[in-house]
Amino acid sequence: MLLKNLIYGDRMELDVSGTVCPIPVLKTKKALDSIDDGEELTVIGNYKPALENIARFVEEHGHTVVSTEETEKGFKIVIKK
Repeated sequence: MLLKNLIYGDRMELDVSGTVCPIPVLKTKKALDSIDDGEELTVIGNYKPALENIARFVEEHGHTVVSTEETEKGFKIVIKK
C-alpha cells in the first residue's frame, strides 16, 4: 500500500491508491486536519466507491468539494478546507 503526501504551495496531494474504505476516508480526514483553512487537498485513488464516501465526509464536516473526476484508473477529488 502506497500513501503519498505531496505539498505544492497551498495545496496538498494525497494518493490513496491501493486502499479500500474506510481507509481513504480516514486518510483524507488526517490530511485535512494537517492543513489550514482555505487550503486545498487533492485526493487521488483507484477504488471508485471511495469517491462518493470522501465527498459525503467532506460535506458533512463543513468543507467544500471543488471538483471531482473519474479517471481511467480511478478518481480525483479536490477539496477546500
